[in-house]
Amino acid sequence: MAEPEKDYEMLNIEGVYAILNGELEKAIKLFEEAIKMEENCFESLCNLGKVYLLQEEYEKAIEYFEKSLKKNPQFIEALHNLGVTNSRMMDLDKAISYYQKVVAINEKYFESWFNLGNSYYEKGELLVAIRYYKKAVEANPNFADAYFNLGNTYREMQQYDLAKIAYREIIKLRQDDATVYYNLGYVLQISDDLEGAIKNYLLAINLDEKYVKAMINLGIVYQSKGDKTEAKDWFEKTLKIQPELEIAKNKLQELKE
Repeated sequence: MAEPEKDYEMLNIEGVYAILNGELEKAIKLFEEAIKMEENCFESLCNLGKVYLLQEEYEKAIEYFEKSLKKNPQFIEALHNLGVTNSRMMDLDKAISYYQKVVAINEKYFESWFNLGNSYYEKGELLVAIRYYKKAVEANPNFADAYFNLGNTYREMQQYDLAKIAYREIIKLRQDDATVYYNLGYVLQISDDLEGAIKNYLLAINLDEKYVKAMINLGIVYQSKGDKTEAKDWFEKTLKIQPELEIAKNKLQELKE
């Protein structure tokens, strides 16, 4: 029995599944077939651009995103992905211009707010980056990655109280990220909340038993508290994982002096 003839929508959907399965060459063929079939094929043109973006063929990706926009000048996915592609090519100003076009059309498109934050962070404009990370979480209050970058940016600016708030928002959303507990522990340590730091470093290590940075900092916190026994224990645990780690060796030597 012959297979039923595939229509534009089916070809486009099969192409998307091929991308998800990592079958990029198959996806290209499906999208090219869809494009031949449908005049108003802006979705398939954009999807073809995404494949070339994944293959790091940036000029081809741009070509197809722009073709998509010729069919539909307001197509947010093509605009956003033009931003992503230009960002990968290190043209941050052009990337920013595309992300701004997206949020002008749809202020709830949190990925573009987030990428605006990342772009300005890369440019060293941290206050502007913060503004856009806040926009991202306003558009999607469950967007943990935006809270994470917001917290890291506040930490870099030494605004530790605000960094703590951002990291705690992530923990409300997910409790299985060792890095978040580590980062929160670090800002608590800097803020002289040593008990809070210990609690969060232990939570990080509970999730990742070979989290060397958390172990070293835990030893340093115990050393600061004057608890040489606990400090020694954590430095020795670190050396069991990384026997040549100089900071752990030096800290153990300090405890002997």
